[in-house]
Amino acid sequence: MPHGRAGAPGQGVHAHELALLTEELDHAHGSAGFVRLSGEPWVGKTRLALRLARAAAHRGWAVACGRAARDGTRRPFHALVDALDDQLAAADPAVLERLGPARLRVLAQVFPALGGSVPHGPPEADFHAVARALRAVLEELAGRRGLLLVLDDAHRAGWEVAEFAEHLLRHPPDAPVLTVLVHRGSGPGAGRLASLAHPDGAVRHIPLRPLAREAAAALLPEGLAPLHRELVLRDAEGVPGLLRALSDGEPPDAAGVPHSSLELACGPSPLAPSAPALDLGALSPLARLAADAAAAAGDPFTVEMVAHTAPLPLGLALRAVDELHSEGILVPDPRAGWSRFRRPAARALVHQAAGAAQRRAARERALAAPDAGEDTGGAVLALLETAGPPTAAQAALLESYARTTVFTQPARAERAARRAAERPGASPGPHLLRCQALVLCGRPAQALTEYARLWPRQEAAPPPATTERTDRTDTAVWTEAAVWRARALRLLGARPQARRVLRAVSAGDRAAVPAAQAELAALLLESGRPAQGAALGAARRAVRCAPQSDVAAYSHALALLAAAHAAQGAREAALEAAGEAGPLLSGLGAEEAAPVVEAWRWLGEAVADGDARRARQFFRHGFDLALHHGQGHLLGPFALGLARACLHSGEPAAAARHARFAAAEFDRLTAYDSAATARDLLEFIGRGPERNPENDFGIPLSTREREIAMLIGPGLTNKQIAARMNISIKTVETHLGRIFKKLGVRSRAEVVFRLSIPAAGFPPPDEECGPAARRPATVRSPAPGGHPPGSG
Repeated sequence: MPHGRAGAPGQGVHAHELALLTEELDHAHGSAGFVRLSGEPWVGKTRLALRLARAAAHRGWAVACGRAARDGTRRPFHALVDALDDQLAAADPAVLERLGPARLRVLAQVFPALGGSVPHGPPEADFHAVARALRAVLEELAGRRGLLLVLDDAHRAGWEVAEFAEHLLRHPPDAPVLTVLVHRGSGPGAGRLASLAHPDGAVRHIPLRPLAREAAAALLPEGLAPLHRELVLRDAEGVPGLLRALSDGEPPDAAGVPHSSLELACGPSPLAPSAPALDLGALSPLARLAADAAAAAGDPFTVEMVAHTAPLPLGLALRAVDELHSEGILVPDPRAGWSRFRRPAARALVHQAAGAAQRRAARERALAAPDAGEDTGGAVLALLETAGPPTAAQAALLESYARTTVFTQPARAERAARRAAERPGASPGPHLLRCQALVLCGRPAQALTEYARLWPRQEAAPPPATTERTDRTDTAVWTEAAVWRARALRLLGARPQARRVLRAVSAGDRAAVPAAQAELAALLLESGRPAQGAALGAARRAVRCAPQSDVAAYSHALALLAAAHAAQGAREAALEAAGEAGPLLSGLGAEEAAPVVEAWRWLGEAVADGDARRARQFFRHGFDLALHHGQGHLLGPFALGLARACLHSGEPAAAARHARFAAAEFDRLTAYDSAATARDLLEFIGRGPERNPENDFGIPLSTREREIAMLIGPGLTNKQIAARMNISIKTVETHLGRIFKKLGVRSRAEVVFRLSIPAAGFPPPDEECGPAARRPATVRSPAPGGHPPGSG
């Protein structure tokens, strides 16, 4: 559904709030009503008010909509003039006659339609006289049919509008009038409106909040690439205006590499230049200039930085920043005296809307501003936009930045490491760091090309010695590089090559770098049933090597141990290890967990066999964390796990959506065999519920029993089923015994007959190569614990 029609009635956007507003219309027939509709910028307040106006007009109500002046000038009663002047101009002469000459003289000082002009100072008449006359106008225009008065941007209106609202509460119109004040949820103006109260509760407050994920997804246009869709949903955070702006542009990267959430907050915008600018028409020119300067400075920033970047005198900068706070665009930062954009995506869109030359000039001024030196990343971000090889000091700064942000901003860390490597005579450090960032952001094939070029340098390297810059031994550097080279090979399905890379690392070096043991365990887990025993041993070594003081590494090793136990069919041991790892991982902050995001995958695999709901929670949390940090290499595996968990939970539509995403992500990674796995799962889902024995016959088969039963029809042997599902033959035999008992049968043929399983459902795989034998790409990548046919 195209999002351009998001405001149309009946589409479910803010449907609950619209129902509350129409309920107030019904109540206003008996007595005048009063509503405050509040929310942050671009959340859809104006659109919702217009939908209410259409609903009121459809019911035969008179409708008057106005808003406060947007040019920053002081115009008393402007919002009321905007709403009612046309109504008075078209009013029946009898209406004006009933108002009387005294009221018309008062109103003529405010309304051009009555022969006056809007003054730029206080009206000559007494405020109370104007308020009484305005109340009489509302009563006349309402008549018996009713009047809806909507005042938008009420937080920006002058004191007299808030006072008139108070007057209406104390002296309600003697007519069916519903007054709706639309305003920001924070700021001085909003505070005045929030103080409106009445002892009888006559003021109804309806806060408009960002949309839930499902409602936000319904607004996105058809045809968005799966990754672009997920990034839009993440960055917009449910704000409809941001959804429209982010989804209208092209994907932020031609290769579809995800950007980290942190990349939106500062530095060059990762968004596509074609993304439309946000609607900032409500801002004064001064505030718009300050918004551009704040976006160039990046989050967080001080008023002094805005003043230098704009450039503006400090007094004007203070006034402009105050306006941005009152508009809800900026919020205070935890550090006293600092501010930041409420939504990082808004900052990125504002920054992107400026021209390239303007952005460059603003960035240079921002770096020279007071307090800019406290942002150590500022100089790095400036270096990323310059040309020419960096100096030795600049290269060291770039490499340090890349190493610090490689897990939280891998795409930007790759750029920083590439710039550091441009220095003539650069050591392998920045080159290897760049390869790690390439793997993390989801470009393993490119990383392997770089590794192949760099690896001969390892053989010619001198004996281990401590490097001055990083205080890490050369051996540790190359061992870590071997881990990430093996990770790239594993992602692409080249497991034998990955295993050779890790085997080339000595046992002592693997013990010194806990990630090496963890990577070996993950590799063996993905290598299928013959390697599961070795995977369990590697996971145990990973637990022993990981220091318990390093909670992230230790919990990662425990999650691998849980998955290895589950692959062996040791459910109790798997749940015990998962029960220890889960709380440790949950206790980590997003930044602390960034190096071990994959641990959530192994937790999901550990419990998938018996608790699909819990597995889904683990996979979802890991997916969100990987997306937040821009770790594109994990999105496909997490999506595939989500697809399987949703299928086992009886949600085929969600399972198909996740499987499609997984297939697209594996294609992007050029992991074509894993993409085939996801497509096989899609094919299985597409066969429909008639192939599901539990749905068709109400037989209480477990998830695993149901999967094994579906594989009996094609005539697969126990050994072939075990290879297909990545479990042991003994586990297959145990499940078959339970299936026979539950169905009351004594043979495999009776199972096929009892469940009406088609005998040609799936072609039997090759005994040795498994289902990948019919594809020339690479070795398949079944997930531990098995999953539905066609998914590994």
